[in-house]
Amino acid sequence: MLRHQPIRSSHHLLERRPGVALAVFGAFLSYACGGCLSNAYVIPKAELVRLANLPPQERGRNVAVVQELGERRGEAIDTSQPPAPVYQEGPDYGPPPAGYVEEGPQTAVGVGVIIVPGGSGGPPVGRAGRPMPGPRGPVGGPVRAPGAGTRPSTGSRGSNLGKGGGGGNNNEVVVLLVVMAVLATVGMVATEGVRYDGNVAMYVWQPLHLKSSNGQEREVPLAQLTPQDAADATQAVVMDDEGWGITRFGRRPLDRQGFAFKMDAGLFHSSCACLAADGAAANIQLGFFPSHRFGLLADWSPAGGSDSDGKSFYRHDLALEAQFFPVTAGRLNLGVFGHGGIVYVSDALGGFRDGAAFGGGLLLELALTTRLALTFRADYTSAKVAPAASGRDWAAAETFAVGVAVY
Repeated sequence: MLRHQPIRSSHHLLERRPGVALAVFGAFLSYACGGCLSNAYVIPKAELVRLANLPPQERGRNVAVVQELGERRGEAIDTSQPPAPVYQEGPDYGPPPAGYVEEGPQTAVGVGVIIVPGGSGGPPVGRAGRPMPGPRGPVGGPVRAPGAGTRPSTGSRGSNLGKGGGGGNNNEVVVLLVVMAVLATVGMVATEGVRYDGNVAMYVWQPLHLKSSNGQEREVPLAQLTPQDAADATQAVVMDDEGWGITRFGRRPLDRQGFAFKMDAGLFHSSCACLAADGAAANIQLGFFPSHRFGLLADWSPAGGSDSDGKSFYRHDLALEAQFFPVTAGRLNLGVFGHGGIVYVSDALGGFRDGAAFGGGLLLELALTTRLALTFRADYTSAKVAPAASGRDWAAAETFAVGVAVY
């Protein structure tokens, strides 16, 4: 007679192996924080209003945009050759705006010397005298009409926390949490950190995709954008793979305002005479900068290594940190920080204990893009966790770390 073998559900597996659950969640987190850079660029509301009040022939010279995250449906159009500056009235666009004057293509200087469709012109003319909408794409490439294709959719305290000499599952959890943070960092650097946020040039007949408050979308050439169109639009998008494309001029400087995520890793050193220990440390931070120079972040700083006798130690700092960047010199930004919170420590000399911790130090950021910077951090922290045998209360430690900041 065959015995019934109970089937182990994934629920019980996750209960017995919390590391499995964290690994699954980590894979999801890295996917959610990653993504692709879209072919769509959003024109901010204030910029759209400004463009609508300019003479039509001047609107494409310098436009502020922010690249969207999403799927890329095609390669960006080569804009090294400007379209023909000839306008012919037709059913696609209608008559030119009042005051529109043909000027012909102009030369502008952005990153290097490039030819951009600075002022004017209309769609090139087809055989029947009608405007022939669509990009002047790469040689042999398909011709797309403006608007062709579809628009892409845009811890609680526990007595076993980090316990030395055993720790088993807890140590596994800590390692997996750090791995998850690394995966999330890579995803954000590859998307949010490098997406384009700056100025572009475009042909004045480049199609804009306007969305109104009632959800309706319509296509309007930049030259025919009216102040009423700009006032009614809740979003305006231009595509780099349709019409005549766009030419990037350069990114805006580093802008911290808004949500921020930071992660760094480096060396830990206990400078207290009560414990000689060295190891590795990391800082994982999430917070908000209400202004470019000042921000508040929640901080988790795990550390671990060996003492002078070769015995392992573990440390976890949980704190609230304030950062201030008063000095900017080109791409370099010098800042200071201070933090306060609680630290959990476990080592061979004093066992498991916890206490208040306060510290601060210096920050140096090297701006890479508008939203991404390399960080260099030097931290000094004093915590009320000195081993009882040492006859003191407070123990000092330093960390020196390198990482990235995504704003």
